[in-house]
Amino acid sequence: MLKLAKAVLIAIIFLAIAGMADSSYALKQHYSPPLESACDFNATVSCTAVNQSSESVLLGVPVAAIGLGGYVLIGSLAVAALFLTVRRKLLLTLLLVVALGGLGFSARLTYVELFTLNAVCPLCVLSQTLITAITLLSLVGVLKARRPGGSPRSG
Repeated sequence: MLKLAKAVLIAIIFLAIAGMADSSYALKQHYSPPLESACDFNATVSCTAVNQSSESVLLGVPVAAIGLGGYVLIGSLAVAALFLTVRRKLLLTLLLVVALGGLGFSARLTYVELFTLNAVCPLCVLSQTLITAITLLSLVGVLKARRPGGSPRSG
């Protein structure tokens, strides 16, 4: 695997770890008593307003838990693509698909924050930034793997 492709996967792994930490803290905030969030600045910029709203749960599961699961999956796929030579292109493609799903989910949540809740959660903004970077890097990884000589084992 080319050095750039390895660097991309390592960057994705670190971004996924940051996403896991961010989502874990957001999940903690979901279950914390109101007004105990360090990221409540006012009524508009407030983790509590977002993480404890009715929109913070999907089918009974906190959105932060879904995000945590997504970042674990992304990190696992990136580690597998980094170390496994068999089916590397498939793993990179799966990584991109999961990242695109996460980006779409994040875009929907951003819409809800801005137009339904009229509040912005700094933890959510961080997660939106992380998943955007992961998606872009995943795209780079897929494009590098599809170029001739982009990956030694295509699987």
